[in-house]
Amino acid sequence: MPRLFLSYCSLLGLALAATVSEHGKSETPKPRITNETLTELLGKTRVHHDVPALAAGFVRAGETPLAAVVGVRKRSTDSSATLADKWHLGSNTKPFTAILMALLIEEGLLDWDTPLDKVFPDEAEKWNEEVRKITPAHLLTHTSGLPANGPITSFLLFRNDAAPIDERTRLVRTLHTIKSITKPGEKYEYSNLGYVVLGAIIDKRGKKSWEEQLEQKIIKPLGIKAWGLGPLVDKDADVHPWPHRADGKPLPPKSISDNPQVMNSAGRLRLSVTDYNRFLAEVLKQSKAQKCLLKPATAKKLFTNPYSVSPHTLSGWVTIRKQSDAKAFFLAHDGSNSFNYCTAIVEPYKDRAFCVLTNQGGPGDAGAKACQQVAKDLRERE
Repeated sequence: MPRLFLSYCSLLGLALAATVSEHGKSETPKPRITNETLTELLGKTRVHHDVPALAAGFVRAGETPLAAVVGVRKRSTDSSATLADKWHLGSNTKPFTAILMALLIEEGLLDWDTPLDKVFPDEAEKWNEEVRKITPAHLLTHTSGLPANGPITSFLLFRNDAAPIDERTRLVRTLHTIKSITKPGEKYEYSNLGYVVLGAIIDKRGKKSWEEQLEQKIIKPLGIKAWGLGPLVDKDADVHPWPHRADGKPLPPKSISDNPQVMNSAGRLRLSVTDYNRFLAEVLKQSKAQKCLLKPATAKKLFTNPYSVSPHTLSGWVTIRKQSDAKAFFLAHDGSNSFNYCTAIVEPYKDRAFCVLTNQGGPGDAGAKACQQVAKDLRERE
């Protein structure tokens, strides 16, 4: 049976990134972040963890964004990775889906608490009572009661030769076969399945596919140029990073190296590091309720969580608050499809955000450790 490559959020990695003392800086401040120091940090970390390539972006409010890339697209070749290369974000796709949901709510097309049976009345006739009561707020915060991925075959049986919107519709029709773990709102269970359902809600209420709405409402308004969905394909084989297994072996374009496209809204987005900077700059504005794609009231709502059992806010980000200052919070998310890794941090109280990406491995592997090490180092710098 084919393997299911999970889109992932590493709470362990986020805890590592949070180890900086909440009371401030070390006694000897480290250098201010520049393109030179960023490149140097990536180079040392890449060698230490032996990954093919590392990229990082850094955004500070009011300053020119920074970006650096070191290493090669494919191990044992001399094809250097570049700033134009598109990196796989894995589960860091989820905050994009959260913004699309917020935009639909602003349009009055549904609410944070609209139950699924109101969105899909025909399909709901076969669902159990708990599934019918699931809302966007539950799905966004991973408190829906749905399992992480459903039965193993629930994603593997979906094809990549059909329209993604049709595959999400098909998945919604199968929810009667999936038993809820708990009642909505009572327990935290990180769920890729939940974000696929969110994609289906966006399809239905937005009257266009998640993919079309992503491009029209986020990609184009933010000026994002280098982006895509899904795995490396033949035409990109010489110009974008190859995915690598945890042991460092590269995977060719025709291999099974990503989740099926039904999971687009949960974890299949690719971006260049400079374009990811554009998105992180937008999230930084949203987190401070500044002028952005959302109205200030919606942006403020996005970073709240009605369910204390979850570390995620409605934004899709894990939100970590300093106990000494409730306003001093930061956002974090890790993503992987088992052959790439991505870490992103947004620090509103420091007016900055950054991302680290690599083209090797999944949770706990060298790629994850490399990304998390760079993120930890950047958090300690000015």
